[in-house]
Order: sequence, then C-alpha cells, then structure tokens
Amino acid sequence: MKRILLFLLVLTSLSVLAQETALTGVFKGHSLYIQNPYNKDSGEFCINEIYVNEKSVNLNLKLSALKVNFERVELFSPVAVKVIHKVYCFPKIVNPEAVLYHSSFKFDSLFLNDSLLTWHSKGDRRNGVFKIERLDDEYWETLTRIRAKGYFDGAQYVYFPEHKAEGNIYRIKYELPNGRYLYSEEMEHFQFPDDVSFSPKEVEDVITLSQKAPYIITNEYGKEIMKGNAKIIPVGMLRPGEYNIEIEGESDTFTKL
Repeated sequence: MKRILLFLLVLTSLSVLAQETALTGVFKGHSLYIQNPYNKDSGEFCINEIYVNEKSVNLNLKLSALKVNFERVELFSPVAVKVIHKVYCFPKIVNPEAVLYHSSFKFDSLFLNDSLLTWHSKGDRRNGVFKIERLDDEYWETLTRIRAKGYFDGAQYVYFPEHKAEGNIYRIKYELPNGRYLYSEEMEHFQFPDDVSFSPKEVEDVITLSQKAPYIITNEYGKEIMKGNAKIIPVGMLRPGEYNIEIEGESDTFTKL
C-alpha cells in the first residue's frame, strides 16, 4: 500500500512539474520544427520529451531547434505530436501547417494591439470553431468561442480583448467537431495601465475616478473614514474640510465643500 501511495505521489509531482503541448494532423512528407527555449538560470532546456503517435522520439533535446522527421510514419497517415515540457517555459511549433489536416486551411494576417485582435483565415468550415486562448498562470484559458463563417475563399474575424496588466500572450485554436484542431502562432501584447486620477479636487457630492480602483479616505488625523473599490465615490455625507484619498498606493487630498 505504501508503494502505491508513493507511486501516486511521484506521478502527482511529475504532473505539476510538466505541461503538454499537442498537435494532431496528417503526415504530408514534411518535417516539423520546434523551438526549444533554454533557461540560463536553471541551465536546462524547455522540452522533456516528444512523442509521435504515443511513441517517444529519439532526439537530442539539448538543442534550441528540434526537427521531427516522422520516421516510420506512412505518407498521408494520421499523426499526433505531443511535446512534454517544463511548466515555466513554452516551446513553439514553428510550422504546424506541415501536418495540418486540411491543407487548404490556414491562418493569415494576425494582428493584435491594445484593443483589437483580428485574423483572416482561408478554408475554414462552417462547423468549425475558433477559440481565443490567453496564457494565465502557466495554463491556457479559453476566453471566447467564435463560430467559423465557412467561406472557403477567406473570412475576416474580430475579437476585442480585455488585456491584463503587463504581459499578455494569446493564441487562436481552430477546432472541428471530430476533435481535430490547429493553433495559430502565439501573439504577445504588453499592457501598461495608466495611473488612476480623480476629480474634482473641491467636491460637494461625488468623486469620480478615471477607472474603477480600490481607495481609502482618511481625515486630517489619519483616521480611516471610507474605503472601497469603485469608480464613483459618494462623499456627500462627509463634513466640510480637507481629506486624504489613497488610490492604489498613491495619496492625494481633496476638499469637501
């Protein structure tokens, strides 16, 4: 019993330390290229193991660029590629179209800025779905699903992302009902939030923040009077006088008339 518990504990530990990136498709005679990032701090490469159709591939994993040749895989037969890697890094499949099921489908003209994510696709099917995914705490979170338009000659798609502060990494997953799928290339955007301001400085009833934020209001003696997390702060009940307001760690003053 102790051995079983120890074995389960080891499996659990390994699952925490490793993550999986997968790609399914058809071998069309082309090799697959995978970027294998190197971590200078740990002295390790990102990828732990690569499997093709559930069989481990014999590759030198101490290289920054890996080439999967699909040895002993028949032409136009299905392939399932699974990349096991460390949770703190992310390998990149450079040419996923090499094993794409439908050679007529492809992502095109991907664009990302502070308020817009757009892409153009060719060959998508009407029963397909695009899933917008964002990397969140080392795991990919599905933000929304958009049904494919099914225009073989091409279609344009638009999504309005709500970025997190600082780094954001997105990708798009094109998925068919039978489980086959293809990922777009990853797109990165850095969002630097503006400082929160407030107005007016001389107020009768309401203080308005430039965006919703946590705040603390204290009197001239430093005693906390109000606190909350909002964009509109009603202060009509305060006595006339000068008060301090702290917003996201920054302090300022206002006068209640």
